[in-house]
Amino acid sequence: MSKASYSIKLLTLSIFSSLMLSACNNSNDESDNNAQVITPPIPETDCMWQEGPSSRIGSGEDPMNFAYPDSNVNYWSSEFTIPEGAKVYIEGDYPYARHTSLVSYTSAGERVNSLRDVEIEPNKGVTNPFIIGNTRMEEKRGYLTEVKIGALPEKPEQNVLYVPKTDLNDVALIYRVYVPNKGLTEKAGVSFPRYKVVLSNGDIKQGAEVCNVLNIKKQQIKNENVPAAYIPLYNTLRPVFGLGYPARAEPKWFKTFNAEFNFRCIFQYFDDGKPCEGRTPESIMNQWATPDNEYVLAATSRELGKVVTLHGKLPTTAKTYNNDLIVNDSNMRYWSVCTNEMYTSATNYCLYDEQIKTDKDGFYTIVVANPEDRPNNATESCGFNYLQQSPRGDGYEQAIAGDGHADLGMLLIRNLLPNGDFAQTVQKVTESGTEKAIMGDYAPDIAYMSKEDFEAKGCN
Repeated sequence: MSKASYSIKLLTLSIFSSLMLSACNNSNDESDNNAQVITPPIPETDCMWQEGPSSRIGSGEDPMNFAYPDSNVNYWSSEFTIPEGAKVYIEGDYPYARHTSLVSYTSAGERVNSLRDVEIEPNKGVTNPFIIGNTRMEEKRGYLTEVKIGALPEKPEQNVLYVPKTDLNDVALIYRVYVPNKGLTEKAGVSFPRYKVVLSNGDIKQGAEVCNVLNIKKQQIKNENVPAAYIPLYNTLRPVFGLGYPARAEPKWFKTFNAEFNFRCIFQYFDDGKPCEGRTPESIMNQWATPDNEYVLAATSRELGKVVTLHGKLPTTAKTYNNDLIVNDSNMRYWSVCTNEMYTSATNYCLYDEQIKTDKDGFYTIVVANPEDRPNNATESCGFNYLQQSPRGDGYEQAIAGDGHADLGMLLIRNLLPNGDFAQTVQKVTESGTEKAIMGDYAPDIAYMSKEDFEAKGCN
């Protein structure tokens, strides 16, 4: 039976959530006694914000490590109910960081609207530190936004975050902070955004009162990842495709479009027997993803090679970590590559743009391997970057020796807010299989190697 015609009619693939993406913070752990110290103001209340997904523990053993969080990003969620006729405002301060946003979702984690930093008009006398050419380190950093129930209009109002209308007026938001400046904690030198509610009778509620008025859910957002078809499909097709499945002997990058397509593409399973290349699926990102990122992913397996190398060109990005004073123009705001558990959707380890060592032309080589397989020359001093592979494979806890789960890995690359003039981005990919043609060197070449073969390269 050929692979192309192989069909599994007994499986009901109604739940395709295992490859949904979101985009929590381990940031750079360097220290510098001379780094600027910024003391955040005392928050009025933090009761509105709960810890979001996090990769602080680099495996799916942590129940909050789900939805593929980036280890250089901090996430906080807020779920509440708006009283009929009330107006809800959020007063905040721009963090000392690479990027921030407020994103609204449905209760199932489907992204609705993003109010990103550059779109937030500051209070009078304040400079928005995220706009190209503006200064980043001003002390006055305040802004005011409104949360408004209703469909996203063609021309959104300034500083308004739209949330979908529901029977109960329930709301789900995620607040993100990317790469706090050096020496700062995860909040990046400011307090949490603060809520203010104006009730229909004109009463104003602030501080701790807000949490009662809005009936805040004092719990983390739910992990909607339930990969029901993952194990049946894996067990059925692995004997057909052979060693390393669902990884390919020649790994390829595929853009993530939507849950079902991502799943079918990785597992090379479509009802018509054709591959995912050449298809133009609808782009619908769930699982608490941000609208500001797009992603490519690739499956790998240690059964096919203990060492994986990525060689490509790094896009220019806004440099911020070292308390840079001005926002520089660049190809995109942020870039990262992570290793992940495909089954649990946990993130293991990430490298982001300012951590990547490149040559004079902007090219890099990243070695992805377990610590015991790491080549001796996979070091920054030799001109190479190292990224640890998933220590648990795809994270399936019932795996047994030799069934491939412990060897399966997943790589994920993020492109955040590319410059409109920069064409070689994930955002420009509309047809699966054209990722390399469109992104060129910015979609790095992936190759399997042995530890010995890589060590034979010496230093770069």
